[in-house]
Amino acid sequence: MFQYKHRHLEITSIFVFVVYCVMLVAKIGEETIRLADNISYLVIPLALFPIFVGYIGADFFSGLVHFLGDTFGTEETPVLGQAFIKPFREHHVDPKGMTQHDFVETSGNNCIVSIPFLLLVYYFVDIRVSLFAYSFYSFFSFLMIAVFNTNQIHKWAHMENPGRLILFLQRNNLILSPVHHMIHHTEPFDKYYCITVGWLNPFLYKIHFFEGIKILAFKIFGDRVAIKH
Repeated sequence: MFQYKHRHLEITSIFVFVVYCVMLVAKIGEETIRLADNISYLVIPLALFPIFVGYIGADFFSGLVHFLGDTFGTEETPVLGQAFIKPFREHHVDPKGMTQHDFVETSGNNCIVSIPFLLLVYYFVDIRVSLFAYSFYSFFSFLMIAVFNTNQIHKWAHMENPGRLILFLQRNNLILSPVHHMIHHTEPFDKYYCITVGWLNPFLYKIHFFEGIKILAFKIFGDRVAIKH
């Protein structure tokens, strides 16, 4: 029963997510045309650089969510256990299991989590207020698009033959590659959590970022928080 209801929630969330992403991009297009008449020399960097930052942001958030799902709580945790924590834990038992998931199961959870942020930005951030707002829209829109594709990218990293284009992107480190991701799937599975492209993994590992979060959580909550060691 839970799986049936969650499946419908995933389908609805994907639809809503795509609709609002299209509307966000449409707003950017309209504002780009308006700005091009006045400050054409600034439009390209104002739009393109935030897109790059959005891709980096998606890599970071993919790592943070992956770390939280791998580390905290159990499959019995209320609300989050079955829908979010369980898939992370099962993935280490059967890494290639996700390659059998369809589009809805692969991307649905990311849409569910992202929709509140999409709604906040679309309804409460005015792209016409300033150049900063315009740049933020570009950043946020690509962040959302990259987040939407993250689980699919992760899935490709576990597939034997994802296709020529995907192999090209993987080999040129433009998306997560199987070789890079294998570092995470080496015991004790406690590093290289970022799964959009993985560019941030060496840096976050070097500064002990995720280890620091675990230590901090234990100091604050003690035995009240379930931590997977």
